[in-house]
Amino acid sequence: MMTMAMLVTLIVPAGAAGIFNGKAGFGKVGVEVYDQVKAAPGASMTAANGEKVPVTITYTDAKGGTTNYIAVKKVAELFDMSQSPKWDGEKNCVNFFPVVKTTGVIELKPGEKAPANLPEGTVTVTHGKTSELEAIREKEFMSLPTAPKLGISAGPIREVNVSQVDNTNLGYSLKNARFESDTGVSETFFCPAGKYALLTIKNESSCEIECQVMRPYTVGSGGQEFTRVRIPVGQTLERAFYCSPGAGEFQQTLAVGLRTMKDGAITKVLISAETTR
Repeated sequence: MMTMAMLVTLIVPAGAAGIFNGKAGFGKVGVEVYDQVKAAPGASMTAANGEKVPVTITYTDAKGGTTNYIAVKKVAELFDMSQSPKWDGEKNCVNFFPVVKTTGVIELKPGEKAPANLPEGTVTVTHGKTSELEAIREKEFMSLPTAPKLGISAGPIREVNVSQVDNTNLGYSLKNARFESDTGVSETFFCPAGKYALLTIKNESSCEIECQVMRPYTVGSGGQEFTRVRIPVGQTLERAFYCSPGAGEFQQTLAVGLRTMKDGAITKVLISAETTR
């Protein structure tokens, strides 16, 4: 049976019923991604109101042709979107990646923190001397730990103790790769399903650097972050990660970002990234 996958919302706008002459069936087909079943035929998911709803709908037209539809919430999950689509009631549309509109501006003094629970879209503006802001930034930077907190998960990937990795059974994706940049360094590496990844970074810069590891979203910006840490001058940092066996193909990438504490300083690092075979 030839089918065409389309993205639809399970909300049917008023007045739409009766336009089509075919019949709809619920959960007749499943969903596969890279030959792996992600939703079996008949599978359901839980809506925001707690009700069970079908993952797929099959529409059979008057001539017997079929078209399969997948709930947008499930599509966002399957393809690792940074945010789920939202319902725009004013335009009667499903909105992918809605733009956050500015709702207000709050002015802050150097060192002053924004109030908690600000409305979405609030812009904060800080006024003060550059030297004061640099001092604040340096204080915040030096408060970062030099070792990550273990056990934090980003999707199917969890940061673990380096001792858990069998370093006799590793293959390199980066081996002693040296990077220099005045805007920071950013690289990606893989942590395959059911395996470990070992990240090693040596700070060859003239000052301390910040290390941020995250699991970037496949579609959209940003990602799920692990602990931010700082690496002292001349020191080497090792971090280890484990990816659960059931992780999807879109969830096995990690990204590391490195930058110096001081503006204008050159970020100089030596990086190795390895995974268990």
